[in-house]
Amino acid sequence: MSRPKTLYIMRHKLFLLLILSALISSCNLEERSISEDEILKIKTSLESLALENLKDWEPPFHEDEFLQDFTQSVDFKFTVDGYHINAFEKWRTIVYESMEFDRVNHKHYKHIIKEIQTTVLSKNSGIVTINYIWDYITNDDLHYNTPATVTSVYRFEVNNWKILNSHVSHGEKRLLEN
Repeated sequence: MSRPKTLYIMRHKLFLLLILSALISSCNLEERSISEDEILKIKTSLESLALENLKDWEPPFHEDEFLQDFTQSVDFKFTVDGYHINAFEKWRTIVYESMEFDRVNHKHYKHIIKEIQTTVLSKNSGIVTINYIWDYITNDDLHYNTPATVTSVYRFEVNNWKILNSHVSHGEKRLLEN
């Protein structure tokens, strides 16, 4: 299957998931009756959490801080470029291995935020999408930019917002001239 078709299918599935989440959240009318001030407060909190979570995957890399933002419930899901992870413990292992790889193989590593969009579904749920550029320099002094998008569904659990489902798509990496 070609990459553009695969990306289209992944985005279509994500859109359906987001619509389903919105429909489920709207079923509880009491939960939906929140003021504009409360919506703004939730939106601000979710955006701050999402940005901090992305920063935790930058040097010096903070595995535990990054992972604490995710639910450990059975409905946890994470997808990156079509690879699906359905168990938090598997995700934990991947995060530690991936951050170690990035720590060892990159001289420079950061996310340049281009746009953030947030939808508050209810007082206990919301969706945050961040469009960013993954900017990094390898140990071989190759400088790359890769456009990416992360969309996360948040749920309020026991006193904290947690990422229930997250989907990351990377575009084509571009080698920059030094």
